[in-house]
Amino acid sequence: MGEGLMKSGGYQGTGQYKVRMLMTSKPVLIAISAEQADRLYWLGRYVERVFSTVRIFNQSLDRMIDQDGEDYVAFCKRLSIPSDIYRDAADFEAKYLFDATNPDSIYSNLSRAYDNAIVLRNFITTETMAFIQLALDRLEQGNIAESAFLETQRVSDLLLAFWGSVDDRVVDVERRDLLKVGKYSERLDLMIRLNCQEYAVDELLIRMLSHTRRVEPLLNREVLLQLRSMKEPALESNRAHLLHLINALH
Repeated sequence: MGEGLMKSGGYQGTGQYKVRMLMTSKPVLIAISAEQADRLYWLGRYVERVFSTVRIFNQSLDRMIDQDGEDYVAFCKRLSIPSDIYRDAADFEAKYLFDATNPDSIYSNLSRAYDNAIVLRNFITTETMAFIQLALDRLEQGNIAESAFLETQRVSDLLLAFWGSVDDRVVDVERRDLLKVGKYSERLDLMIRLNCQEYAVDELLIRMLSHTRRVEPLLNREVLLQLRSMKEPALESNRAHLLHLINALH
């Protein structure tokens, strides 16, 4: 999925920003390093990427079974990933889900999420991180399971539990906001590529921007101002620019 999709999730600097907490009448300052901010943002993106693409994959798998065995080619085109590395639909199912050497696979993206979660475990809690570990374990078992569909459904359930744990256990609202800016940026990327309806894109953009207020110093401020000022961003003529801005936000 272009530049944003191939991001490794590594840190991009060593500076620190002080972010103001607005949960009490007396301001409290916490320090979030550039590395930590980068990992929080990309943890949110990778978890959402796996969750959303698993859902899209299962829909595509249904069509491959019931209708068109070549539907995986269209699936790859929609997500801007190569399709010529797969021999056929069966090869696509196995490699796209489970191949650790395929940088676009579900397994690779979930592994990146786990790598970031490990580093962040003192901030997101070990209990929250454990849901990603369990999801990765399910994928590893799914490689030898009879039904890939059932295993991916279990992965989806565990990732939903991850977000529930974030809301329940991550105390610092700024860190939650960075996670959710990443989450909704990734979902917007997918919705734009899948040509979702205008109202859905507009509503999600508003939701994503609602999480940027407390973490502005950790984002690209020029891009953020453009996103906030865009008129009718979900129009077909504006979507390419919107996609560019979403992937340049951090």
